[in-house]
Amino acid sequence: MTQGLFCFITDDFYAAYDKEYSLMRNKETINGAEHGRPCFFAFKDRKNPHIMWCVPISSQVDKYMKIYNHKLARQKEQGITSPRCNTIRFGKVMGVMKAFLIQNMFPVTQKYIAEFYINRLTQQPIRVPKNVEKDIISHSQEIYRLVRSGNKNLVFSDIMKIYECLVAELH
Repeated sequence: MTQGLFCFITDDFYAAYDKEYSLMRNKETINGAEHGRPCFFAFKDRKNPHIMWCVPISSQVDKYMKIYNHKLARQKEQGITSPRCNTIRFGKVMGVMKAFLIQNMFPVTQKYIAEFYINRLTQQPIRVPKNVEKDIISHSQEIYRLVRSGNKNLVFSDIMKIYECLVAELH
């Protein structure tokens, strides 16, 4: 599994690990055919090389910028002098600004990756600039550490349970 690529997740994953519908799914129909959305930025887990973390991306930058700014404003109201938001990040994908929704991240294995997002013009996998990749991975890892230490409200799904089940499935 290559780190830093964009992928689409199989329906089997959702059937097995998202019975509560807490993960982002948005298979919209275009011209009568399902379009594989959302697209996920994937990177390797630090401890288990067979597990990848998926962070959905969104083109609704204005919507998520408002949420991002609201979170910062709320922290300022609470007296935090250097507010920050680790759960939503922004970066360019193919030259276009996108929102990376770390708050919606989850782990998967190769078995549940349907395909990788390929640039139609170059026939190469889509990648982000290294600085964006580093930002998304470091903030995702920080959120994962916080969730492991008990701050489960930072993400929408039970990523710890999914992770444990994937590890068990691998063995």
